[in-house]
Amino acid sequence: MVKINLQILLIASISSFVFLFNSDNSKSCGWDYDENFLRSGLFNPDILKDDSLSAFFLSPRFFSEYSEESLLNPEVENIREWKNYFNNEYSSKELKNLIYESSPNDIKILADAKLNNNPSIVPKKLAKSNIAKDFISGKYPDAFDYLIFAKECEPHVIDNRKSEWDELMRDTLAMKDLLEKGKLYLQRTTDKFLAERYAYQVVRLAHYMKNYDLTINLFDELFEKLKSKSIIYYWALSHKAGVLRSKGDLSYSSYLFSVIFDKCLSRRLIASQNFKSLDASTLNETLNYCNDNHEKTAVWFLHAYLTNDFGSMKQIYELEPNSAYLEILLSRAIDRLENDIYEYWNIDENTGWSNQFIRLDYPNFYSFVSSCAKKENTLRPYFWYYAAGYLSLLRHDYVSMKENFSAVKILLPKDDSEYNIRIRILEILARVDEQKNIDKIFETNILEELKWVRDLKKYNSDDAFIWMMKRFSEKYYKQQDTVKAILSLGLKLNYSEYPRTVSYIDFLSNPGRAPLDKIINFIEYNPNKSDFEKYLVENFIYTTKDLYEIRGTLLLSKYDFENALLWNFSNIKNNLPMLPADPFKMNINDCHDCDAESLKTKIYTKYTFAKRMLELEKEIKTTSKNRAENYYLLANAYYNMTYFGNSWMVVDFYRSLNSTDDDPNYLDCSKAEEYYLKAMASSKDKNFQARCLFMAAKCEQNRFYVDKGYFQIKNFNLYYPDDCEPNPQIKKENYRMYFKTLKDNYSKTEFYKQALKECKYFNYFVTNYK
Repeated sequence: MVKINLQILLIASISSFVFLFNSDNSKSCGWDYDENFLRSGLFNPDILKDDSLSAFFLSPRFFSEYSEESLLNPEVENIREWKNYFNNEYSSKELKNLIYESSPNDIKILADAKLNNNPSIVPKKLAKSNIAKDFISGKYPDAFDYLIFAKECEPHVIDNRKSEWDELMRDTLAMKDLLEKGKLYLQRTTDKFLAERYAYQVVRLAHYMKNYDLTINLFDELFEKLKSKSIIYYWALSHKAGVLRSKGDLSYSSYLFSVIFDKCLSRRLIASQNFKSLDASTLNETLNYCNDNHEKTAVWFLHAYLTNDFGSMKQIYELEPNSAYLEILLSRAIDRLENDIYEYWNIDENTGWSNQFIRLDYPNFYSFVSSCAKKENTLRPYFWYYAAGYLSLLRHDYVSMKENFSAVKILLPKDDSEYNIRIRILEILARVDEQKNIDKIFETNILEELKWVRDLKKYNSDDAFIWMMKRFSEKYYKQQDTVKAILSLGLKLNYSEYPRTVSYIDFLSNPGRAPLDKIINFIEYNPNKSDFEKYLVENFIYTTKDLYEIRGTLLLSKYDFENALLWNFSNIKNNLPMLPADPFKMNINDCHDCDAESLKTKIYTKYTFAKRMLELEKEIKTTSKNRAENYYLLANAYYNMTYFGNSWMVVDFYRSLNSTDDDPNYLDCSKAEEYYLKAMASSKDKNFQARCLFMAAKCEQNRFYVDKGYFQIKNFNLYYPDDCEPNPQIKKENYRMYFKTLKDNYSKTEFYKQALKECKYFNYFVTNYK
């Protein structure tokens, strides 16, 4: 399940909030497969519809939503306040351009334009701005003075390092002058809105000067006089809280951050970052600062958010059962449970999901949720019944699931249809889950419901459909119906998107594991398919052409060229892709890209390749003419069919280091080695013999890589301790037999000289081994 780290969200927010608002910084038989097949859980917390807290779901939304519209974004809330201040004369876009997107130098030029009554020098980005024109004409002079001052402060309160390795430098003398200047402005102004902002700038300057006592004194003095609890009050309070934390007062600073989190949406993300995980003693001290139960709920929430201590839910429920924080923690607990299930679920029949339920932090979770739901004193009782119903499904308690979902439908507001749709999805899933044996009657009765889920395309319906089809597959496997089991796992979800299997099963990478003949026969030669079976076939991710190619490819990997042509490729020969390189070509150094680039006209497909292999074998058996050359071409082809060659796609669909029982030849160059030696023995040309011997040496070297664990770095390092220079022990292990023969018997040939020049391994051998 993909998660978005909240710290990433915070970093994104911090980088853009500069002007007035920068942060504090303070057991079924069948396929063996991966169980992590769902993109996300079925209990989607977005059903809560709480934008003020949705960033604190276990899987929060991406931050772009907040940056544009949410009050969690300081820009949004601040621009809204400025817009009200100007009596809605200016658009939010215009204000954002002036306040956040204009540089200090832009504002300085704007001030010069006013002073000299010269609008022509206004920066281009502000030239069409109504508010900029009004400032120049003398309207809102106090607000303009504040804008100029704030932009003067801006360079001193941002991270001005060119890289994170540089030291953060601040001009404390200039900051001190600005602080005094801000205090003078504050004394002169009678505008409370601007006074709050001057006070904020002064407090922030003191904080970044690291004059912590002054920061605290200024906050207490200035905001006590202002008698304000606006957003600016909480922004300034975050600086006081940050200073207290720097001074070592963790409990009180955490209390203040919890208050900021609760009261000020635009500082909610920053406050959650600065509230630190507390031990029991410090947690109690922090709670003692709280003035009422509501403040305590914020402390308990942030503690639970940081520690995943879901026991805190009980504490919040006792203090304030209708708290929105409680719902967020409930969603996080269920999301965490889903993670545990998907990650650790053992598919052995004796270890079902109900047994994995204990993976939550405390064993009575369902009882707690069910009890809270039945008391109906939470913020949204129907949400708690919905959660209890979902947990019942996970526990395979279908009776309780139905009871809880019935309660949801009774309590649900009439204008909220999402719960009913989600419940229907889960009820269909429960029908599949609960059914012990899949028969024709059940298939007929469930088909339309399955189609509905698959076509819904919202509320995690794709994931629910995946889950349902996996349940079908498990049950079919137990009923020994392997064809339907695999068809169930291979449905694509959307015709318009890239085909996606319902799990990580893939015939292309493991064709030998699938009963391909049975599947093809079922698809092509079973005229009496039921509607359900037709649905499986129609939506199967692989076409008949794919299946023929997969089976033919598997036969090629076993060197069964005749049957590959006869039973598979002959049916689809005109629809096969071209090979990127000439599989009968061989170079001293393996270079797939070079072979592909040198191929001017693509000649071979898997069909024509198999056909050519049979032709060469026939010529060798029927005539002695060109026998050595034909052996050599066959050897090249056998080499290029392996992982190391330019046409590995002849025997597989993915170039992987993993060799399986179904791909026994993928890393095995022994067939190529055999044919190179046959080619050598069939020729009297010394230069040709040298070439064949060298190519056999490549096979020998690849065998060394495989035998000695090249693909396990720890083993490879034993044999190549200096990256390029091989361990001398290699020559004692008979992995350089062909190099030795080449050196001893063919050093006069032109090919020997060419190989010595082009192959560093051979050159090293000749130079170092006597």
